[in-house]
Amino acid sequence: MANRKAILNQLADYFADKGMLTPSEYKMASDAPMRYMLAKRPFGSWTRMQGMIKSNFPNQWAKAMGVEATAPVVEEAPKVAAPKKAATAAPKKAKK
Repeated sequence: MANRKAILNQLADYFADKGMLTPSEYKMASDAPMRYMLAKRPFGSWTRMQGMIKSNFPNQWAKAMGVEATAPVVEEAPKVAAPKKAATAAPKKAKK
């Protein structure tokens, strides 16, 4: 959904300013960028929406949670070629 990314961006910016809110706190907020149901509907649940903010907008997530943003560490494992299997000859057909 193209709409999901735009909604997620608006919510991430809002939570970066206000801090992460519970659903009841968000419903009571008068300056929320959109109604609660419009914020939750594309994601199915409030927790899933928070998880998507965490994975798609890590800088805003860090601001909302009050932690320092860290870059994901990617460990490169040495590439090892898979051992090749010996080719086996196809069985010959029996003569009748």
